[in-house]
Amino acid sequence: MTDTGPKRSILLSISRGVRKRCPNCGMGRIFQTYIKPTPACGACSEKLDHIRTDDFAPWLMILVTGHIVVSLAFYVELTFSPPLWVHASLWAPTILLLTLGLLPHAKGACLGLMWALRLRGDETQ
Repeated sequence: MTDTGPKRSILLSISRGVRKRCPNCGMGRIFQTYIKPTPACGACSEKLDHIRTDDFAPWLMILVTGHIVVSLAFYVELTFSPPLWVHASLWAPTILLLTLGLLPHAKGACLGLMWALRLRGDETQ
């Protein structure tokens, strides 16, 4: 932990981050663009640009998307047994849409978690 202060709710911070809102107040936006954090919350002025989520959000997206797509692919294969070209044409766009659609929410969740734990993303062991 980088500093001390009042205890922050982890679940509340993550849920606000998933909604792409400030983990502190829940009002201001946390992204300037698609996944670029704002320097500070517009509502409460909480600094957010010092939190580096780096590979945390993409790792989370691979985990979530993989579980969703593999489960659905198994279900479709066992239920309908379609030819391989159907699987390829079905799952490639699904993976792309899931990844692009959920990445900002995953990054928001990671940012909220790191904010609640007072992490910056540059900690060393």
